[in-house]
Amino acid sequence: MSTAQTQVIIDLIGALGWDDRQELAWPLVPGPYVPPDPDRLVIITGAGGPGYLTDEASVDGSIFQARVRGVPDDPIGAENAASQLDDLLLAASRTRFPMMIDGTSVNTVYRSGSGPTALPFDPADRRTEFTCNYVIVTGV
Repeated sequence: MSTAQTQVIIDLIGALGWDDRQELAWPLVPGPYVPPDPDRLVIITGAGGPGYLTDEASVDGSIFQARVRGVPDDPIGAENAASQLDDLLLAASRTRFPMMIDGTSVNTVYRSGSGPTALPFDPADRRTEFTCNYVIVTGV
């Protein structure tokens, strides 16, 4: 039985050293649902992707979104966390892959488009969110 792709991504980020302790750091949760609490949160959501990258259907590319939300009135904190996650994933692509996560061979992760970008601000909520899209390449 294979592990859900979103769980593989969450476990990969944890294996790379992301601090996801509840209330102390930036927990990782599966999307697309964005829970109201806690304030500091990283939501991982699958978003399609290029699909099989070889004729043999052995290497698969999928896109995921990392949505980073910070505490009210701290846009710099949210931006810093989003940049740290971005740096963690991009540095791993140069030094740590391939690696096995939950029985899945992860060959690389790279950014699809620009770096973390702010989402529209909700004055009633006052929490800042940044999002960035990545491609994860899995398979043998």
